[in-house]
Amino acid sequence: MFRIQNQASGKEQDFPNREALLIGLEGEENRCLQLNMTATFHIFHYGRQEEILESMEVTIPSAGGQDVKELLGDFGLKKEESKPFWQQLKGTKKSETIGDKSKYRNSPRLLKGLIWLLPLILSLFSLYLSSKTLQLIKTQPQEKQVQTKQVVMDQKADVFCRYFISSYFSNADSRTDFLSKNIVPTDIKTDKATPVSVLLESQHVNSKTTIVTYVISLRYEDQKISSKRLMLTVKKDKTAKYSYLVVKTPQLTQYP
Repeated sequence: MFRIQNQASGKEQDFPNREALLIGLEGEENRCLQLNMTATFHIFHYGRQEEILESMEVTIPSAGGQDVKELLGDFGLKKEESKPFWQQLKGTKKSETIGDKSKYRNSPRLLKGLIWLLPLILSLFSLYLSSKTLQLIKTQPQEKQVQTKQVVMDQKADVFCRYFISSYFSNADSRTDFLSKNIVPTDIKTDKATPVSVLLESQHVNSKTTIVTYVISLRYEDQKISSKRLMLTVKKDKTAKYSYLVVKTPQLTQYP
């Protein structure tokens, strides 16, 4: 069994095996990337008698660009040392004498394990239903041709916009590096603030421009926190410093 503990919040999560641990840490890494933050976790590997076999500390996302699997390395592959029969028998008798206490102590962990397994079971059941539905659709005559639309994401535009957001809310002179010639920097002046979190809400890509919308938490100079929605229309430009330019006046509104 494996357990991770968030160093900042103290929150603990249990995982039955190493594969489940990897999935859990990857989920935490994705959450940190969305929130533009890092988190440090203590990781413990327990044996059958709940003794700690090994432990380590990781910070994600990694500053060196390593993924979660590389950070873990050989952690979790250590096996319990085999013990003589009489020591195993002694351990069994000891566990029987404290059986009631262990049962009550392990109940929350079993509950956490069930809570973690429930979404996995539901996901597998959903996949099963989806496959059955797809088979029915293929065997029945199709009256209408269903057109599927592929979702296209422009990650480079997202990176460009996140750089622009810092300059935008600081009213920095460097804003001119991000703006097309038809936008005057003084026309987009806003109250100075520091972005606390920047979340991508939507992105629409067409043949000429990309429209990107963010939900941003801002800390103003009076230390007040406010949430805003910012919509940016950007376009690729090979001559631009960052290969993109903001081609329309940014639309800043209250959120929600």
